[in-house]
Amino acid sequence: MRGSFMCRWVLAVTAGETIGFMIPAAVGGVLALSAAPGSVVYPMMIAAGACEGILLGVGQSIGFGSSAVRRSWWVTATAAGAAAAWSIGMLPSTVVGFDFGSPSALPWILIGGVLLLASIPTLQWLVLRRVIRRAFWWIPINACAWAVAILWTLAPSPFIDEKTVFPVLLGSYVVAGMLMAVTVALLTGFAAQHIVLATGEAPAGAIAANWSGWWSRTRKAGLPVSTRSSPKE
Repeated sequence: MRGSFMCRWVLAVTAGETIGFMIPAAVGGVLALSAAPGSVVYPMMIAAGACEGILLGVGQSIGFGSSAVRRSWWVTATAAGAAAAWSIGMLPSTVVGFDFGSPSALPWILIGGVLLLASIPTLQWLVLRRVIRRAFWWIPINACAWAVAILWTLAPSPFIDEKTVFPVLLGSYVVAGMLMAVTVALLTGFAAQHIVLATGEAPAGAIAANWSGWWSRTRKAGLPVSTRSSPKE
């Protein structure tokens, strides 16, 4: 089960995030080449980020491969989280006068970074907490995975500038997005597998609850109880 699940998870998540990341990469490239104003860039990139989240959510829901999570809720939560992440990530380049090198900017950068990394898994946790207990661990695991994976998006920077032609610009970020997607998929695979295994234990819990209820009803009624018998379904 483990091998087949990990294979499905990595392939589905990688495909979903890679294709999804192509949308903000393409939109961002077009806006950069057209020198669009910040008032246009900011909402457009948030919308593109939401589209990325939709495809990532679909890929992850396929990766789960079962009824572990409700797909519509999962995709909606992931899209909202991605939109929030892009809205935070685009703020420094949108706010007039923001100086990355200023010491006073460091706390805002740290706070923004934490919120950005936690945005998607936090909203996904709202879905997970309905199906498994102690689902909070999904947030730090995914935040750490994204913290590592997002570094790939910085890789093209030394090789591109305002003179880079659009196909090369887009191709560079598509490759970076694919590497980011593979990294996220690999680092979150075991956590996703735990979710599937945890939800698969639900029938056993239901049987235990049924047994407990049958035992209580029998004792209250004063009926003889045999430890070798079991409640009829």
